[in-house]
Amino acid sequence: MDIALYILGLFLLLLGCAIAAFTLVLGMPGTVLLVGVAVLYGWATGFAGLTGSVIGWLIGLAVIAEAFEFAATVLATGGEAPSRRVTVSALVGAVVGGLVGTPFFFGVGSLLGALAGAFAGATLASSSEGNTTSSALRAGFGAFRGRLLGFIVKASIAVVMIVVILSSAV
Repeated sequence: MDIALYILGLFLLLLGCAIAAFTLVLGMPGTVLLVGVAVLYGWATGFAGLTGSVIGWLIGLAVIAEAFEFAATVLATGGEAPSRRVTVSALVGAVVGGLVGTPFFFGVGSLLGALAGAFAGATLASSSEGNTTSSALRAGFGAFRGRLLGFIVKASIAVVMIVVILSSAV
């Protein structure tokens, strides 16, 4: 019976990690969900494999991933410092685009929508400030690149977190 519970626990841990990783594509804080999965598994097993120090490292990685994604979206400007309005418009556009795109392409539309929304928000805000079309497009492409870079780094950190969780649990 103990072996069956151990295997069931590992299966549920793997399933939880897979679901948390998929939420990254939907624009949700999947790294924070990974920490939650690890804490739940650690609590269920008496923190035998997933100790407090491992969970502390996972929390640190999640904070770094979320902060980097936010900073990359805000700071990637296409070579010039954007106004606060362009920055906020890129962030709002990414959120709205992610929500609008969610039902398409089995959830991947959320990522594509967030990228397109960041581009559109920054481009429109920059254009409305009286910038030239090329300057507005540079701002939009900067927001697009920042959002994409933030996602790639966040997904990479999530993979590291999953490896740490699974290697500590086994």
